[in-house]
Amino acid sequence: MKRKRRHPNVSSFHDRHGKLRWRWRKTGYPTHYFQSPPDTPGFKEELAACEAGATIKVGSGRCVPRSVDDLIGRYYASVNFNTGGRDDQRRRRGLLESFRADYGKDLVANFRWDHIEAILQARAMKHEKDGRMVGGPVAAQSLRKQLRRAFAYAKKLEWIATNPVDDAERTKAPRTGGYHSWTEEEISRYQARHPLGTRARLALEIILWTLQRRGDVRLFGPEHMKSGQVRFKASKNSKDVWLPASPQLVEAIDAMQRVGLKTFLVTDFGKPFSKAGFGNKMREWCDEAGLPHCSAHGLRKAAARRGAEAGSSQQELKAMGGWSGDQEVATYTAAADQQRLAATGLNRVSALDLANRGNKLANRSPQPTENKD
Repeated sequence: MKRKRRHPNVSSFHDRHGKLRWRWRKTGYPTHYFQSPPDTPGFKEELAACEAGATIKVGSGRCVPRSVDDLIGRYYASVNFNTGGRDDQRRRRGLLESFRADYGKDLVANFRWDHIEAILQARAMKHEKDGRMVGGPVAAQSLRKQLRRAFAYAKKLEWIATNPVDDAERTKAPRTGGYHSWTEEEISRYQARHPLGTRARLALEIILWTLQRRGDVRLFGPEHMKSGQVRFKASKNSKDVWLPASPQLVEAIDAMQRVGLKTFLVTDFGKPFSKAGFGNKMREWCDEAGLPHCSAHGLRKAAARRGAEAGSSQQELKAMGGWSGDQEVATYTAAADQQRLAATGLNRVSALDLANRGNKLANRSPQPTENKD
């Protein structure tokens, strides 16, 4: 039987120096590291502020000046950190807090490129933590990106002359191609298993015809469809996206006997899905269709692939999916572009070869017949 915690969301851990520390963690909120341990003056006030959702000044209290704690606290208030959507900020904060937990008291000026390189190499090693696998090359790359931003801010503050992350070697991740992009046959198989009028089918059609991310699909509702248009703000980068409401999307919505007041997709209890809850439900629906290798994100890739195969330009695809950079679109459409370009190039060469062959036959003079008389 799992032991009930004395203080909800409060847990202890030993840092790299072996010191026992306490933290408060709750989904959707920044992690808070207690300056005052339980049963000491100040602990109850910190805990009450966490539970009330009050903003605790990050880096306040017994913070070593110009330390990692000090830097990250200042960086959270910077313009650089506060760009992008809330989901993106939460992800970046999680990466920085994992670094801060180990090196919070260390002075920023003492970090050299080889220190950063060793930290990234350690992060690149997969290991089990709290019953789940963490780390890996991709995790190391993500941490490097956030550390580079944080130390660049330290350089702006004139705490350091050079950014040590710039000279640290990048961790190479294996090329896996990312999430599997659904094929047309897989889309048809899913549609056959989940007919119109089901939540599973509606989820697929929303992703296919709005190219939204999983976190936005779950919140998509009547307020986002007006005058035959779809309008929503992407949570990852806060971009406003306008799209025509496709007949396929409208058909899937109209076929539903029940939708939510604010969101089209709701749980069995009539409430909007959480981000993780929708991902788990999509996983369940894919498994029911015999598609264990398919995912919600892979369906977004398939929608982008469809656009590329239909001849949509780079700028059109960026507008459709709410992407900011060309490289992001290229990641999703690489296979479609390769097929289209290869087919165009090879067909041109083949046509030229056949034309040359025909010219040779036309120019070939007939051989004189031998007179045997």
